[in-house]
Amino acid sequence: MAEQAERPAKPSQTAPDVSGKASGAPAQEGRSPGPAGTPGGSGADPKSASDATGSAGDAAEGLAASLGGARSAAKSPGEGAGDEERTWQQQEIRNTLAAALSSFGSRSSGVIVVGDGHTFSGPITGGDSRTGADRSRAVLRTFTAGFVAGTARVYVSPDGYVDLAEALEDSPVLLIRARRRWGSTTTAVRLLSEMETVHELRFADALAALPIEDLPEGCGFVIERLSRNQLGTLYARELPMLEERLTRRRGRLVVIVDDSARAADHAVDRLARKIAAPPAALELVTSHLAELLGSDAEAERLLADENVGTRLADIAPESFDAPQLVELAKDLAEVASGTGTVADAMARFEDRSRQDVEDWYDELGSFDERALVVAIAVLDRMSFDAVSRAATLLEQAWREDEAGNGQAPPRSRQTRRNRLRAARARIDTEVRRTRYGWAELEVVSFVDPNYPARLLHHLWHEHYYDRALLLDWLRRVAGDVEGAVGIRAATAIGYLSQFAFDTIRRDIVTPWAGSGRGNEREWAVAALALPARDPATASRVIRLVLDWADRDGLALRLSAARALGASVGAVLDGGPDEHLAELADGAETPLQLAIGDSIAELMAEATLDRQTELLRLLETWSMESRSGRLYAGVVGFLEVAATLWTNQQTPDGDVAWPTLLWLAGEGGQPVTVPDDGVVPAEGRSEAGRIVARLWGRALVAPGVDTAVHNVLRRWAQAAEEAPALRPALVALLMEAAVTDRQRRLLTAHANRWRDPKPLAPDLAARLLNVLSRRVGVW
Repeated sequence: MAEQAERPAKPSQTAPDVSGKASGAPAQEGRSPGPAGTPGGSGADPKSASDATGSAGDAAEGLAASLGGARSAAKSPGEGAGDEERTWQQQEIRNTLAAALSSFGSRSSGVIVVGDGHTFSGPITGGDSRTGADRSRAVLRTFTAGFVAGTARVYVSPDGYVDLAEALEDSPVLLIRARRRWGSTTTAVRLLSEMETVHELRFADALAALPIEDLPEGCGFVIERLSRNQLGTLYARELPMLEERLTRRRGRLVVIVDDSARAADHAVDRLARKIAAPPAALELVTSHLAELLGSDAEAERLLADENVGTRLADIAPESFDAPQLVELAKDLAEVASGTGTVADAMARFEDRSRQDVEDWYDELGSFDERALVVAIAVLDRMSFDAVSRAATLLEQAWREDEAGNGQAPPRSRQTRRNRLRAARARIDTEVRRTRYGWAELEVVSFVDPNYPARLLHHLWHEHYYDRALLLDWLRRVAGDVEGAVGIRAATAIGYLSQFAFDTIRRDIVTPWAGSGRGNEREWAVAALALPARDPATASRVIRLVLDWADRDGLALRLSAARALGASVGAVLDGGPDEHLAELADGAETPLQLAIGDSIAELMAEATLDRQTELLRLLETWSMESRSGRLYAGVVGFLEVAATLWTNQQTPDGDVAWPTLLWLAGEGGQPVTVPDDGVVPAEGRSEAGRIVARLWGRALVAPGVDTAVHNVLRRWAQAAEEAPALRPALVALLMEAAVTDRQRRLLTAHANRWRDPKPLAPDLAARLLNVLSRRVGVW
């Protein structure tokens, strides 16, 4: 394989002469107006079956199409930046990856790998050769401030909560012994709610080896379930040192131990505090339902139904399941809003209450039943059509495997309703944004959101004889006509790689990463997202990506640049900025675009401070004399400007703002343009000033005229359709245009918005009016 060859020095590039991505959730990032101003969203254009792989490739490829080895398809710097089709594709990739991570209980933001995880020794791209230690890393997932506050509002304490709180006051380490699904994680979060931040902590090594000095200071940490191996290597004599180290860092740690597990050191068992019984089921549902409805009286009215109250009162501690009860509260809240009936909600609750998922799957009799269940596990909450196509492929694969040279068993014919009921699934009709506007889609999901991970785990470990068939099927599903399906299939492969990382990396992920097809590289990136968030594989994932970044082949460096976005870069402690800067040095145009796409992903869910850091990084590059970083800064900025949009409520309704314009305008409060057209720099935040300077550099940078035109055109069109954007955009552009040359170029753009075809005549008139008052424009 090419990636196993000895690595020559990276090519250099001569510098040219340059003169001058829940209900009540915050505004969504990564959405932008589609063609003709229609909103962007999920979906793809269907193509012929014979072009299934190619269409998915086109959907993720953009400018980087047909890249083989180190050859660049771009003819000039910035070619393809801001292109409307590429913008749509990158938004779809970003949104699909976030949804895929959620279906497996993870997320794209708020997860950090702590420790020295940025360095490696020895290549692991092609073979299994490695040197140096490969110990597990601690992985942090932050519980948001909103989640912690919400927990405090709805929390119902179990028996013994006061004793737990007193024990944590006495010692910074608390071991809680509890049954699974009794809400012990929520109890831990509630106990730690007074800390600066609360994190879920995942660590695969012995607890005594926990890298406490690498963890953030003044925070609370929850280990949701200590493994049996960790419990077997934990000794009471080690706890005082752990307590001392945590005290020095002003931290607290709550460790949850399964009630059925026993420590090798009996002193540890004696130190653990036990939750003897969960809270009352009716009380828990009442609390959550009242929070959802905003009314205690309405919650009590719904729960007064005899079928509901009696059923909840009959729940014994042995069958108590906190997550299922919370889901019941959500279903009852839907009933209150006019969706479904109480009987429907209770039927779904009974379906979820069956914990025999693995036995139930094994008892499914026909290939088509099993295929549908597995397809839903991979494509949970995707369209029924996509799930049906994937299920058909798996059913065919099983039939061919079973038949051999003989006759395959006959197909069973059932109605869709019966098949979905047998699959413990449901169909909801949702209105979603597609490439060409809003569309009503039939979306399939399990009644229990925990099924996808449990079923794939069961398939991999117990149906081991089907591993090769399962992986081959997932690769075929990745070539579906919908690009989003490919990302979901790749993420499922990534989930399975947590159990066989080296095999799947070698056989699937690395060949995808080294491909000349952009869709396959995006699949490789998606496949790394879950193992990058697993403490047992995080170090190897990081080393793999940095190995790709150090390779000579353009395809692997493109994959590394994209992986350093939301997939892997988002989990690096301190961010991937240094590694992106190294890739930007001498970068070809496709690599510049990939870096810009990854920075857009990092910005999508970042705090304002982090967004400012990333903008500052782009500005620093844009001021360098080396062409790679200079153009990476400008092109990367244009990609961020094109692909990041935020939906905000205004007096005119829900308005899609370019995220950078929103930031520059202090969250939608535009800076006033004085009569002389000179906008004072002190009137903006640092992020706003950086955005203005980057626009100024983009206006005069050679070779990016088309990209600047594309992005400004889309911003202008959005401002014409939403009057709230117009003063903000005029103010920003006037601050960007500080030289006569920049003002002349801006005047040319404004003239193009009104002639010969009026795109944004009102905005153009406003901008030209202000420009006319500036010396040297005319």
